[in-house]
Amino acid sequence: MPTITSTPETRRDIEERAMLLWPRLDRSALRRCNSDPDRIADLVSRRTSLPPEAIRSLLVMAPVSEGEVSRWFG
Repeated sequence: MPTITSTPETRRDIEERAMLLWPRLDRSALRRCNSDPDRIADLVSRRTSLPPEAIRSLLVMAPVSEGEVSRWFG
């Protein structure tokens, strides 16, 4: 699994990505996870049929660049 550096930007990105993927996620519960992808995955797995490993992968995947988007989608 990808490793995560613990920078404020990365932590904020993880929380933002979680809210984008699961918009009805409880914000206070998300804050209690302290931006830990494993804890967020456990929280989300209670609401979805995805396994925690898949949720964690979605949270920590590398961002897609503009070049990749144009190459993939024209």
